[in-house]
Amino acid sequence: WTLLLAAALAWPAAGAAEPPLTLEGLENRMVRGGYLDTLYTAQWAVRQGEAVVPLLAQMLEKGRQYQEEEGGAVGAYPFNVLWALAHIPGSKSLAVLEKHHAATKDPVAALALKGWWLRRHEDSPRFGVLINDDGLLERPAEKARVVKQVKSGQKVKILQEMIANPRETGPRGGAGYYDRVELVPSAEQGFIPRGGDDFSPFM
Repeated sequence: WTLLLAAALAWPAAGAAEPPLTLEGLENRMVRGGYLDTLYTAQWAVRQGEAVVPLLAQMLEKGRQYQEEEGGAVGAYPFNVLWALAHIPGSKSLAVLEKHHAATKDPVAALALKGWWLRRHEDSPRFGVLINDDGLLERPAEKARVVKQVKSGQKVKILQEMIANPRETGPRGGAGYYDRVELVPSAEQGFIPRGGDDFSPFM
């Protein structure tokens, strides 16, 4: 019984709060790791809300330091930080994106700002801007007819995410995945393929 009691006390309580946000903790999750792990941490960062924004701002200012410390192996940074800021509503994230874009003229930061403003204008997280040029497909299949070629920065309403096509193999070996979207403002609908990382193709 003593051992069982000790084990029970050592086990984290259900629903226990995560450790407090720190710069070092965020760096470990978003810089010092493999590409996929650091990429998907962007979604975790968004769930932290405005509390994480000051730390993300500090991270954007340390890009050169990270490159030197990690020998260039910085995972998905700084894309993951910009993606997170683009999806956190509120004036704080907007101010960080504007400052970073003004200082760097980074085209990814420009897309992040465009996505941030689109969601603010539409008052909905179900909107985004296309990160890369791609084809709008008639159905969720690699060889489907291309309805329209769309450019990076195209505004979309996201109708359905992560639609699996089990009949084809995606870049990572599983099913191929697609998002069904409606172009803004033309209202044309179709499917956008997800990349090899299956991450959102929309900033």
